[in-house]
Amino acid sequence: MKILLVFDHPAHFYLFRNFYKYLKNNKIDVTVIARRKDVLLELLEYENIDYKQLSKSANSVYFYIIEFFLRLYGIIKLQMNEGFKLAFGTSELVPLLTLFFKDVTSLYFNEDDDDVVKIYSYLTAPFATKIINPVCLKSKKWQKKRILHNTYHELAYLHPNNFTPDVNVLKKYNLTEREYIVVRFSAFRAHHDIGEHGLSSQLWKRIKILCNGYRIVKSLEDENSHQVAPWDMHHVLAFSKILISDSQTMTAEASVLGVPTVRYNSFVGRISYLEELEHKYYLTFGFRPGQEDKMIEKINDLLNQKNIYKKWHKRRMKMLSEKIDFNDWMVRYFNTLI
Repeated sequence: MKILLVFDHPAHFYLFRNFYKYLKNNKIDVTVIARRKDVLLELLEYENIDYKQLSKSANSVYFYIIEFFLRLYGIIKLQMNEGFKLAFGTSELVPLLTLFFKDVTSLYFNEDDDDVVKIYSYLTAPFATKIINPVCLKSKKWQKKRILHNTYHELAYLHPNNFTPDVNVLKKYNLTEREYIVVRFSAFRAHHDIGEHGLSSQLWKRIKILCNGYRIVKSLEDENSHQVAPWDMHHVLAFSKILISDSQTMTAEASVLGVPTVRYNSFVGRISYLEELEHKYYLTFGFRPGQEDKMIEKINDLLNQKNIYKKWHKRRMKMLSEKIDFNDWMVRYFNTLI
């Protein structure tokens, strides 16, 4: 049986990395296709994962449409040559394989509510064989296709079964545990980001004043150079004082690692898994445009709280006790398919 894994974003690499290793260790024929997006190809090469590159990520809607058809042509051609039976991914290409090739079982992984990515949902869900969702997501259509799991994508690679933070990594960057703040700036250039907003330069100036006395570790999406090597970022994140971010993924990553996080963007209040991390487990705080003063107050509060990590550790352990290792779930589900 030939298996296809489709990676469109660095988060997809992490989501399927351990699953890919399981497939390879069990001598299963697996092919990875990827696009040049942020540090995705760097991560694949660092892990010595062979891949086929179909495209480079576009920086506008017009070029995204062109890129989409280039990728679609590439994956159809690859399917005709290879004859994959199972396709895994969060990409729209995965369900579309089933549209063109009825003998392909497409497993479409998604952690965003349908209403948040409406166009994407209508482009993918009708054609997917199965839609893999966290149970906390809100959805109204395609219920018979949905396979629900009680966990988060980030727990495929940051669950304690799969990741142990290494404090020695900090030495590479002259960092001291809890004496630096990680700040993540998203590019907001994806098609589902049209009309959405994140951290502005004006707001960052206000935040930076609060962070006086702490080292600032910046992570900027789609930048050519990086303050921290991509493969070290989760170790650096795990020992940071707090995370300040307008990224959904890195907010979730810090949260499941037990790091206090503050997120600012116009998606706040609309994404169910982040709402759960905030309002059920109290691991993160989200603020929308217009709530800048409240955000500043919260950052100041987190920086000055005593014993905050003991508190966050308890909250994290409660979350972990109620969630499962998502990589283990994928392996077990895969074995039911074959």
